[in-house]
Amino acid sequence: MNTAYNFLKEYIPIHNAIKTREDGNFLVALNRNNEIFYLNGTAREMWGFIDGITSVEGLCAKIISEYDVDRESLESDIVNFIRDLQWKKLIRIKTGGKLS
Repeated sequence: MNTAYNFLKEYIPIHNAIKTREDGNFLVALNRNNEIFYLNGTAREMWGFIDGITSVEGLCAKIISEYDVDRESLESDIVNFIRDLQWKKLIRIKTGGKLS
C-alpha cells in the first residue's frame, strides 16, 4: 500500500473552488486567488466524486466500483490528485473535525 495514501485515506476532501463550470472535456475551476485551472476528463471525473462527506478511502472504493482500475495505481493517482488540487487551493481536507 502506498505510504502517502495510507496517511491520507481517512481524510475527507472538500471543494474549495469559488466557481466551476464544464467547458467541453474540461472542468474550469476558479480558486480564491482568482486563478483559473482546467481539469482534464480524468480529473473532472475524480472531482465529481468529492462530496465533502466521503473519505479518500471511500473515493477509492467508489472509483474502483465504477471503473476497471488497478488499486495500487489508483491510490497513487488519488494522492497526486489531492496534492495537486490542494496546491492549487481547489480543495481542502478535513481530518479529526479540522480543516487543513
